[in-house]
Amino acid sequence: MEYILKGSPECVKSELELFHLLPTQTAMENGKWIEFHPLSNVFDGGPVEFHISGSGDEYLDLSQTQLYVQAKILKADGSPILKEITTGDNASPETKIGPVNLFLHSLLSQVDVSLNDRLVSN
Repeated sequence: MEYILKGSPECVKSELELFHLLPTQTAMENGKWIEFHPLSNVFDGGPVEFHISGSGDEYLDLSQTQLYVQAKILKADGSPILKEITTGDNASPETKIGPVNLFLHSLLSQVDVSLNDRLVSN
């Protein structure tokens, strides 16, 4: 507790405040989700770019930004993987497929965020 500013009141994290009525947030009147699409078609190994223009009347909360990805796992030649389920004496094992853990993280090698044409993270 060495970084307490003089005159700063103590507070409790809202997650720990179980038995008291919490204050109501009145700073924001409403919110909305807006869908943005990439600027160009998405190809293997190519960059995926979005341009999100803002206005002075709205606030963009980057911590609430979501990326929706629809993916399909294919064979190396691009053909679909068919699930094989056979029974009997000459049964071949079932083909088991699935993505790796943290699938989205494995798809992206680099993420750059620019605000007003200025790189703020990479």
